[in-house]
Amino acid sequence: MSPASIDLLRFAVDAMADGAIVADTRTGEVFVNAAAREMLGIPPDVQVDTTYLKDTVGFYPFDLAAGIDGRAIREEVRIGDRVLHSVVTPLRDGQAALGAIVILRDLGDTAEIARRRAEFAQVMSHELRTPLTSIAGALDIVLSGYAGPLSDPQLRYVDMARQATTRMNQLVDQLLELARAQAGTITVAATPVQLDRLAREVIDRYRAAAATKHLTVVLGASADNIAILGDPDRLAQVLGNLMTNAIRFAPNGGVIDVQVFGPPLTEDAVGVSVFNSGEPIAAEDKERVFEPFSASSRRVGGTALGLSISRTIIEAHGGRIWVESEPNGTKFAFTLPSTALPDKLVPLPLEPAPRRRGLGEGSCALVADDDPRRALLLKGLLMSLTDHVLVAHDVDTALAIGRAEHPAIAVVAGAMSDSLALLAILEHDPDTHKTAVMVVGEADRRADLVAAGADDVIEFPIQPAVFREACLRLVESGRREAPRVLIVDDDASIRSICREVLELGGYQVRDAGSATTALAEARRFRPDMILLDVLMPGIDGYRCAEMLRADPAIGMAPIMFLSARSDTADKVRAFRSGAEDYMVKPFDADELLARVGKALDRQARELGASPTTQLPGADAIQAEIERRIEIGDADAVACYLDLDNLKAFNDYYGYAKANAVIRQTGDVIRHIVTRSGGPGDFIGHIAGDDFVFITSLERVDEVCRGICERFDHLIRLYYDPADRGHGYIETKDRFGVQRRFPIMSVSIAAISVGRAKSYAALAELAAVGKRAAKDMPGSTYVRDGQTLLAAAAATA
Repeated sequence: MSPASIDLLRFAVDAMADGAIVADTRTGEVFVNAAAREMLGIPPDVQVDTTYLKDTVGFYPFDLAAGIDGRAIREEVRIGDRVLHSVVTPLRDGQAALGAIVILRDLGDTAEIARRRAEFAQVMSHELRTPLTSIAGALDIVLSGYAGPLSDPQLRYVDMARQATTRMNQLVDQLLELARAQAGTITVAATPVQLDRLAREVIDRYRAAAATKHLTVVLGASADNIAILGDPDRLAQVLGNLMTNAIRFAPNGGVIDVQVFGPPLTEDAVGVSVFNSGEPIAAEDKERVFEPFSASSRRVGGTALGLSISRTIIEAHGGRIWVESEPNGTKFAFTLPSTALPDKLVPLPLEPAPRRRGLGEGSCALVADDDPRRALLLKGLLMSLTDHVLVAHDVDTALAIGRAEHPAIAVVAGAMSDSLALLAILEHDPDTHKTAVMVVGEADRRADLVAAGADDVIEFPIQPAVFREACLRLVESGRREAPRVLIVDDDASIRSICREVLELGGYQVRDAGSATTALAEARRFRPDMILLDVLMPGIDGYRCAEMLRADPAIGMAPIMFLSARSDTADKVRAFRSGAEDYMVKPFDADELLARVGKALDRQARELGASPTTQLPGADAIQAEIERRIEIGDADAVACYLDLDNLKAFNDYYGYAKANAVIRQTGDVIRHIVTRSGGPGDFIGHIAGDDFVFITSLERVDEVCRGICERFDHLIRLYYDPADRGHGYIETKDRFGVQRRFPIMSVSIAAISVGRAKSYAALAELAAVGKRAAKDMPGSTYVRDGQTLLAAAAATA
């Protein structure tokens, strides 16, 4: 572009009526046109850069564009008394961020137009009400018989005219309300309201209308005296609009079900749902029905003003309202905070204003809960983060949604039937393993829920603000994919410093302040590495390291001691306790990161750890078995586990799903060995679908039975419901012949270590046992040639 063309472009931008800001965030250079200077109050002769915008004007939208890929971000900003609509578009050269361009539009003119429209509507409503009042009065006189008797047909026609005037009055009211909403003159008061009682009073007013269509009206509440701060008249107006809508669309003889819920599920949120058994609303109409004068695909007419006004009122209370289609009808639901700001003016937005902080454009969330009331409350809370929230009331539906929609976060009710299985699949399935998982449940189940696959647990009753921040934190930090490090130190400041350094280095970090807490956290978190302080009250670091090493599920994680002691004797004792490294406090942040990375690399090389399961590999397994044979460990039992029909599953569902099943199997073994095994037990992964674990003769039966039961329970969820119903999949075998392959199962061959004099001899015995186990259908457990669990026995 020639210099003259550049000058012309600069002149054109400077002449724009809308404000324009072009910023190079690398150098801080900024171009601001005349309109933007006027809107932001910047004098014409002031040199502007990014620092001036941030520190002097208080306007710095460029952070919004830093983390997105070329997408514009829209938001409303307030500068002094002015409300500006801004569109921030990032400028990039390939992957490199150059800066951003910001377009500003003053909404003052738009607001003034809306105010004038409201004034016009008020005048017109008065002018319309005067003749309507006269018409209604005249019709009432005729209907009363004062003007003389009427025949039955005359009476019917006059009554129809009187009902039409009533509807006209209602329409005038709605038009006036809509104009007020757009002008920002709708107010909501903050007075104590018994929401369940208010719902009952409103429903009673509509029972006569419902009776004309022989509708059954049901009202339920999660508790008595559900109290909030709100505007009773406005909320009654919303309930009335929803009841009118339900009566209009419900078929003759249908059902209207109203539910009010809140405590004890949440501390500061309540909800109401109104279901009617009419025709479901099409997906493309779910937002359109809230637009004024919208026309949905349903056959019953209406202006939709009531729903539009209802949304304005609910959002003025700080709540959310939406519609859901169910197989047998339609449900409108809204949620509200229990407290509200007093007497605030809330305008109906003239165009959607994106939230400053949410799950990201296009992201969706999943709620999995078999309690409909709780699911609606959770959805209402999540709608402050994204408008796209999907609800599932069973595990199959939750997995189907998760695999198809790839939600940014899934919120699972811990009390939901089979929730632990759902958590396990969400963590491992290739379509869902990047989804952050929040569980709402009881505190005493936290350990089980986290171990099953939850990223975090929120207890009941839910505090909405805490819940939303926790969900955002999970989504922003990402699913557990980075290496996991556990920091154990009784000094909170040391824990905080180490955590910040490691998180900046890309690690997932948890911390604990004592040895006892560390053991519990390590079992839940399953760290790839542990940083351990030496001097701690109660159990010191040396004893803690020994306890960690004795736990088969976490004992292979490398341990690095952090200590103020620098004596050689202390370091020697640390290494004898099981440490891989020793750092003396104070330490350098770069050195800490380098040593952690080196320790993890060294551990993977030395153990030959499986990249799929992070369990010790074939060399470590052989070394452990040979060690036990050498010391004559007659109580030890080596168990070889193999998956049945994995190849067919791989061919049918793909490598990614098969790999997820292998990871899942490793976690099943970890879970059961931790629960039912003993100190000194060992778990390894040879390769593919072959695993080895070593436990005691006293515990082996319980461990093997537990693994078979848990695997059988989980594996069915990796199959589509139709295939699961058949009990098999159809695909070609290794010879190219089309066959039916049953649902996957496990075969376990357990061999007492004392029966073999070498690793090779034990492997031969295990191969014989595996062949015997695989000859039987379903999950099978064979120990020393004796069948202890088979499909027939398990079924019986």
